[in-house]
Amino acid sequence: MSYDGTDIADVLIVGAGPAGSHLAWLLARQGLQVTLIDKENFPRAKVCGGGLSRKSMDLLGFDLGPALHRPIDAAILNFHNHNAIIKEMQPIAACTVVRSEFDKLLLDRACAAGARFLAETAFVDASESADAVSVSTSRGVLRCRLLLAADGAASAVRNKLFGKDLVSYVPALEAMMWPAPGTLERFGRRALFDFDGMPRGYGWIFPKRDHFNVGVYSPFGGTSLRRHLDRFTAAYASLQQPRRVEYQGYIIPLANRRQLFQRGRVWLLGDAAGLAEALFGEGIYFALKSATLAAKAIAEDGLRADSDCYGRLLQRELLPELRAAARMAQLIYRFPKFAFSHLVLNQKINHDFAGLISGDIGYRECLRKTALNLPRWLLPSKPPDSVASDSC
Repeated sequence: MSYDGTDIADVLIVGAGPAGSHLAWLLARQGLQVTLIDKENFPRAKVCGGGLSRKSMDLLGFDLGPALHRPIDAAILNFHNHNAIIKEMQPIAACTVVRSEFDKLLLDRACAAGARFLAETAFVDASESADAVSVSTSRGVLRCRLLLAADGAASAVRNKLFGKDLVSYVPALEAMMWPAPGTLERFGRRALFDFDGMPRGYGWIFPKRDHFNVGVYSPFGGTSLRRHLDRFTAAYASLQQPRRVEYQGYIIPLANRRQLFQRGRVWLLGDAAGLAEALFGEGIYFALKSATLAAKAIAEDGLRADSDCYGRLLQRELLPELRAAARMAQLIYRFPKFAFSHLVLNQKINHDFAGLISGDIGYRECLRKTALNLPRWLLPSKPPDSVASDSC
């Protein structure tokens, strides 16, 4: 099957991950003609830690059903498996998912709302005219009023139309481990965060239905991630002698260097826009939130090429949180042992850290409270950005 470009969709979304599928659902419910394309067929494998915060679940607003692997109602915070504290969190702070199942659930919901999905259709190039965008794909030409890129950290749309240097990344490495029988049950409904998981970063253990997702990450980047991951896993009895292990690496997009999120009729969302946070490396919530803001901008401004509402909504509602998260990451991971003993072991602060996972507290507020417990020489060079006005 090929496309000849004669039909014009209101919106063409590239990438059927969380940002793309959630946006397709939101826009289809507005009554718009939405086409969603992806280079893969679904369900498809996707590398990801698979931790879904409660704020993400609340934003989606529907029951995940069998796509929910394990609810998380406690966080274990420690330093190289020493001085562990357990923060109980009610209601649940998060859940774990497998991305192939989670993404397919969101895609099916978008299609049920009226979005058209074209699988195995890769973006190639695009050209903009006064009233439309002509999009070349691997299966022909598609036309639309707005082209919205939600095609991930290695976004083909961004690289082609905005430049390959727009977003900066750091690597992460994960292992999926199928443990000995009974191990997952003993681990329970807890997620573990080890602030000595790798130099200037952390390690995590997320329980799924039948396996652990284990990984290491630093906002400063790093090399020899496999060596750091092996050192991290060696500290935990639950991870010894697994029945099976699969290693997977990926990149986390932490910054949009030029703060450029839209150009004419082309907008960037989620990982394609560089909207992951630096403290934990979380991207799903910010992908979903960027989709929500894009839908809000379209509802207010329509499909105008000269609208800058989406960019201003990002500047007001999302980017200040991401900047605060980046400053917190610099504070915590620059001197991790000091930060763990003076902050993580501080009952008030670790309560706020747990609140970041659930969404009970924002990054700016948590940064403010954290700064009160630090010596002056460790404070950020400037305070968190103030919130802009409410209007587009």
